[in-house]
Amino acid sequence: MLKLYQPARAFGLPNPSAFCVKLETYLRMADIPYEIALGEPRDAPKGKVPWVEDGGQVIADSTFIIDYLVKKHGDALDTRLTSYEQALGHAIKKLVEESLYFVSSYSKWVEDTAFTIYAAQLFAGMPAEQLKYVPDMVRKRAVDKLHAQGIGRHTSAEVYALGLQDVTSFAELLGAGPFLFGDHPTSFDASAFGVIGNLKDGPFASPVRDAIRATKNIADYIDRIRHAYFSDIGQQ
Repeated sequence: MLKLYQPARAFGLPNPSAFCVKLETYLRMADIPYEIALGEPRDAPKGKVPWVEDGGQVIADSTFIIDYLVKKHGDALDTRLTSYEQALGHAIKKLVEESLYFVSSYSKWVEDTAFTIYAAQLFAGMPAEQLKYVPDMVRKRAVDKLHAQGIGRHTSAEVYALGLQDVTSFAELLGAGPFLFGDHPTSFDASAFGVIGNLKDGPFASPVRDAIRATKNIADYIDRIRHAYFSDIGQQ
């Protein structure tokens, strides 16, 4: 059976990692059996979660894992999409994974109040001596990565202005449908749920989280996917 490596569930979310949520949502949507094993980025083949083991093969990165699963099991979710819808889905995936995701990361690592909440979970059980320096060291690495990516160079107001543009655009693209492309979920819904679901239901306050919660079609969309595929995981 496919073994999915990811961090422990936390904050009432399917997973604190948006990309782990994306992959597990895909597995549930596509009805692919799997089992979970705890895994941290330091142990991962590419230094980030998730990764999977399947019949002796190790595959890392949620996108490449889904590509592998499609080749092995067939395309249970996206085969009915037109070429235009595939292209639009790809663009939506980039919007959430390569723009809005970094706004989410900023809100966890840069904002002091949010980092205190995040660190309490992330470093739970760590010896007191290590707690004196490890959280600050890990935080600095994360903030440096955000600076290198670009979003960390902006003011908080600028970062959230970018995030609000993403939320507005996603709301327009989603429309009134139950899913992005009609009555049935696609891999692009799994991507969106990973990032936007964690923003909406996570404990990290920001203007972007407020906007997602206040935008009815997005909030209903996230709740719909969560109820359909993660009703076994209670929210805090």
